[in-house]
This record gives sequence, C-alpha cells and structure tokens, in this order.
Amino acid sequence: MDRRRWWLAACGCFGSLFLATVAAAQTEPLGYPESIGEDDSGVVVRKRVDEPQVPAGLDPYRAPAYAKDPDGLLAWFQEPVPASPCDRELVDPAWMGPGEYAYHLSDHHCWCSRDHTRVFRMNYMGRLWVAADLLVWATSGSSLPPLVTSSPAGTPASQAGVVGQPGTSILSGNEWAAGTMRTGGRVTVGYWFDPRQLDGIDAQYFELADANYGGTFSNQGGSVLLARPYVDAVTGQQAAVLFPPPYTLPADATLLNRSINTSQATLFQGFDLILRGSLGCEQFHRRWLVGGYRFLQLNDSLNITDSSVVSSASASGYPLTSIVATDSFRAQTQFHGGEIGLIERWWRQRWSLQVLGKVALGASIFDTDIGGSTVATQTTSASASPTILSNTPGYVLSQPTNIGSHGSSLFAAVSEVGVTADYAIWSQCRLSVGYTFMWWSTVGRAASQIAPSVNPTQFPPGTLSGPAQPAFQQRTSDFWAQGINLGFEYQF
Repeated sequence: MDRRRWWLAACGCFGSLFLATVAAAQTEPLGYPESIGEDDSGVVVRKRVDEPQVPAGLDPYRAPAYAKDPDGLLAWFQEPVPASPCDRELVDPAWMGPGEYAYHLSDHHCWCSRDHTRVFRMNYMGRLWVAADLLVWATSGSSLPPLVTSSPAGTPASQAGVVGQPGTSILSGNEWAAGTMRTGGRVTVGYWFDPRQLDGIDAQYFELADANYGGTFSNQGGSVLLARPYVDAVTGQQAAVLFPPPYTLPADATLLNRSINTSQATLFQGFDLILRGSLGCEQFHRRWLVGGYRFLQLNDSLNITDSSVVSSASASGYPLTSIVATDSFRAQTQFHGGEIGLIERWWRQRWSLQVLGKVALGASIFDTDIGGSTVATQTTSASASPTILSNTPGYVLSQPTNIGSHGSSLFAAVSEVGVTADYAIWSQCRLSVGYTFMWWSTVGRAASQIAPSVNPTQFPPGTLSGPAQPAFQQRTSDFWAQGINLGFEYQF
C-alpha cells in the first residue's frame, strides 16, 4: 500500500471513529454536548416549555430573563438549563451531582437568584470543585530527658544540679511534652470526569501552624544555681554542668547574670493526589475507590541556649565576659508512598454525610542535624567592640562525637480516617464540620535523638578518653494528628 492510500485509510478510520463518537454522545439523555441548533433541513429545533428535558446548551425559552445572549454563550456553556433552576419538574439528575439534585428536591429549597448560576456553568469548568477547611488539630507529644535543673545557692559543686541529689529541682524536661492544640488550613481542588460525579481526581494540601513551647530560667545575683544534667558515660552516674566549660562560676555570685532558654517547635504538613473510581452509584449515594500518592513532612526541633554575662568587680563593671552556649537538635521526616482507600457519601435534601478511610505504604526519610557551640566574648569598655575569647564545638548534649547531619530511611505506613457532615446553603455551596484522625507509624522526633550519656573527658580543654559518647543513633516513634475541621465547598 503506497503512502497516499495509507493516509486515505487512516483518515477514513479516524472519520468513522469520530462519527461513532458523535452518535454515541447523541444517545445520552440530553444530547450532550450538542447545543440548540438546526436539524438537517435547517429548521431551528425547539423544545416545548412543558417538556421535562431540555437539550444541552442555553434554552432561550427556559433561561432566566437576564440570560438572553445565546450567541455569546453557546460556544462555552453547554449545560442544560430549565425554565427556572428552582423548577423541580425540569431538573435532570443526569447532568448534575447528587448533592445538587438532592438540594433541588429539598422541602426548603431556596428560590433565589443565586441558583441561576447554573445558567453560566461551562462544560468543563462546571465539573470543577474547591474546598477550604479551617483545622483545629492536636498532635502527639514527645518524651524529654532532664534538660535544666537547679539547686539552692551554697550547694556543693559536686551535688548542685545533679538529678536525685537533695535540693535538686528539674526545671525543664524529664517529662512527656504533650502536643499543643493549634490551627491550620487545608485546600482541596477536584475535578469530575462526568456530570454525575462518578469518577474524578482531586489534590489536597494541608499545613498546621508551628507549635512552639518552652521556658526561660534565670539566675541573677546567685539566688539559685542553674545546671545542665547528664549521665556520666565513664561512671554511669548522674552528673551536671554548672557553667559552660572551660569556664567556671565566678567566686562572687553577684557578678553573674545568667539565663537558660529551652524551646521546641513542630511543623506538620502534607499533600495527596488521588483518583476516584465509583463502586456504588445510587441516586443519593456514592462509594469511591481511591488511590494515588501521599506526602507528609514533620519538622521538629529542640534548642537549649545558655546565656551568661560576668561583670568585673570594678566600679565600671568592665570588662564584661559574655558566654553563649547552645545544644541544637533538628529532625525532619518525610513520607512518600502509594495510597488506597474508600470514600462513602450519602445525601438527603440539603444534608450529606461522608466517611473516608485511607492507608498509604511507603518510606520515611530522616534528616537529622545535631549542633552545638560555646562562644565567649569580652568587652573592655562601653565603646569597644567585643573580642572573641574562644569558640568551641558542643556544649553538654552536643559533642564532636554526635554533631553533624545524619540521614536514613525506613519502611512506614500512614492511615487516615475521617467523617464530615455538610449542609447546602444553596445548590453549589456547602458548609461542613468534620473530624480527622491521622497516624504515621515511623517518624524521627528531635527529643528522641538526644543521648543523655556523655563522656565528660571531652569537655574543653580536655580530649576524649574512653567511650565516644554521646553517639548518634536514629531513634523513631509513631506520630498522630487529630482534630476538628470547619469547611466551605463550592461546585462551579
């Protein structure tokens, strides 16, 4: 077969397929997507006003009075239009979702101009929907080791701040830090492949506001002794650092102004993209099998900052020695995986109820950063610039043996369940309230990466002798988030 015959055959097959597609489309209830037009003889086709179905496109007999420009609308707007969108006898459920149809059949149907927005719905844009939710969620907490302790002034240095010794109080840590309730937002964009809303695709993104909590503990004039506790890796006994090494507490406590601040922050966000396939398609009920991709990210951090100023005993107070020491732990966990689940929804007049359950399997990818430093500066006068005396890595829980960036990955699972009730304030707009619970099997929390066992021989100016502690080991736990959702949904 030469090239010309091949092209003629291909064009013939394409033309036959096109005509068959058009013929199939014309067998649908309203002839969708054809508009009102002329028949084969050139006569304009009109439907009688009392007929229950109308052709796709703008019906000049049944459209509202303000929509009388079919020439400008027919090229884009091809949804059926009854005499009044509020007319229950002329609404065809084949060209709208079950929520809209249930609304039009409701006893308290709204007879207002807002329902005329159906006249201006496009063939494709009319299947687009968006939802926005205000989230009020709580997340799981984390277990903290002792971080800051105190002892009364005059306590021997060997006992001051040591956990378990008489007079020692734990000011921060040694507890379960519960996750705080906070707000967030969620945006969903979806598209239906058919007017009856049987199959579709939607994408969703959510984010919770940062959860920040911590405390500041001060020691001015030697009223109390503040300390940083740890476990001595050489002896196995409890111990404490009273002042950032290699410096020591001043003999005159009134020359010291010191504060220790602890802070935690948690950020949680996620995204998923799913395809919906209908398993149940009763008039006012849908059951969708969903599957797609899920992404979650948890950013967690814990910082301890020790700031001290030691002044001179002279009348001017100079020189001033400032020491800032920090322990910093940051953990980021990302989940990537495939997701599958079911969504069930029922409609009754203006109300609907939705229940969903989804499970995702994939990998948790960990990125942990441990840092610390002790920086001392000295200022000799009010006009002089500070001079750096020393800058050493690490403080107490961060040491050269565990400082750095650490990455790894593990198998993980994510599950989500939710229930939502909503109410149609008009045919295309719904208000909702719901509950969501999400569980993530494997995450890395910042507090979990703290190794309380420390070899004190490496405190400046010493060198490491004995076990290389603290050492990094990826520690994991599960994570959950749950709360109330207040939403707004709009169907274009």
